[in-house]
Amino acid sequence: MIKPDEIGARGPLGEAYLRGRLAQARLRGEFRPSRREDVAEIDALAPTESRQAIEAGLGLLRRGAVAYGVLAAGASTRMNLAEVSAEARRLLERVGRAELKSKALVPVVEVGGRVLSFLDLFLANVERLSGETGTACPVVVLVSEANGDEIVEHVARASKIPPHDVLSFRQTLDAQVIATAADVERARKNFASEHDVASALELSKEFAGCDLGVRKPGGHGEFLHQLISSGTLGRLLRRGVRYVSIRNIDNIGGLLDHRWLTILGRMALSGRRFVVEVSRRPDGPAGKGGALILRPDGAFELAEDPAFAGTGVDPRDSYYINDATALLDVDYLYRIYETSAEEIHAAAPPVLAEIAERGRRKFPALIDVKPVPLSNGVVAGAFVRETNLWESTGVERGLGVDAAAVCSVKDIEAAFPQASAAEQKRLALRVRFAATKKWDDYAGINAALAPHLARRVLEGPLLTEP
Repeated sequence: MIKPDEIGARGPLGEAYLRGRLAQARLRGEFRPSRREDVAEIDALAPTESRQAIEAGLGLLRRGAVAYGVLAAGASTRMNLAEVSAEARRLLERVGRAELKSKALVPVVEVGGRVLSFLDLFLANVERLSGETGTACPVVVLVSEANGDEIVEHVARASKIPPHDVLSFRQTLDAQVIATAADVERARKNFASEHDVASALELSKEFAGCDLGVRKPGGHGEFLHQLISSGTLGRLLRRGVRYVSIRNIDNIGGLLDHRWLTILGRMALSGRRFVVEVSRRPDGPAGKGGALILRPDGAFELAEDPAFAGTGVDPRDSYYINDATALLDVDYLYRIYETSAEEIHAAAPPVLAEIAERGRRKFPALIDVKPVPLSNGVVAGAFVRETNLWESTGVERGLGVDAAAVCSVKDIEAAFPQASAAEQKRLALRVRFAATKKWDDYAGINAALAPHLARRVLEGPLLTEP
């Protein structure tokens, strides 16, 4: 095989990987998979409890104690931006764009002649919630060195949110390493086709462990690490922020609405430090993903599939899957990074970097192989050494983690096509987890939900059931 130009020599990181020193850390100690009865379903709460929680959440917004965070640094490795779908291409042409550098700006839906991207939907959601509540909480956007300029410029141009209320920080790009054939096999779900898997396997057999000259962000664990090292946490604390909302940019269902306020309010009233949204684990390939587990004392944790290796427990036995949407109290960060508001306020940039590294060292290494298109047309399977934001839930005991059960797109997918127009709207607006990881996800049920969710974001109401 002719060596692609992007593949270099085998460096120290690649050697360590081939010798097994970068293996995913396994779960240790006693635990069990989650069961349905372990987690409160937000839509099944008593009306009185929901009203009290929403009022508590509104109180936090009025005090400016909340920041709206979104993860937009991803490299979109499973959704190649050079191969956009026909519908996405049509919407791009409607707004006069020819290419994209960021998944955040992939156009999702057109409503009333307005084309909205993932990022537009998020920003419009913040604007609508701010208007309905009469509040002005800051927005926090994690971008990368590769897409930061494009995203920051778009926010400044397209959003009505005042510039001083938008805080962005940039994730650095790290070198990738060609994965072994065994790790490519384990990561089949990340590839768009069997053809891409075959291409990656062929390269891995000859070049596993070699450096790959295509850099990418080092995982969403960096949201937490670089929230501190960039000085962004300090800026939030000076504004009086105590809670940070987090979600992936491609989850069009994760609205800032009455359900989100319920989760926020319940968190504040209960004194929990981190609350993750979870949903029923679906059957088939869609059911792969982070699992909710419980320790003997009832404490919740999230664990990725590779962490179960050798434990004798199948992650699919967990009833709940991680929806990658959460709220954190800044006390959660203080415990993980062994710091305080006083230390953060006083720290110079080098000290902030040391504090961030203090916590980063506690995170298990994650080897998540993703497809990487190369200049000669082949696809490699490669990884960066990364940390996982959601596995922060297990780096210390007593972190105060809770979960909230919500509706996934998979819960309504079967009933949706046969439902009446009114029922389709009702079903669509129940969904809080509808992620778009591949172009296949972009069409189908997600495309059918998008107009309903977009109209709610643009027209409301957000504070009550529509």
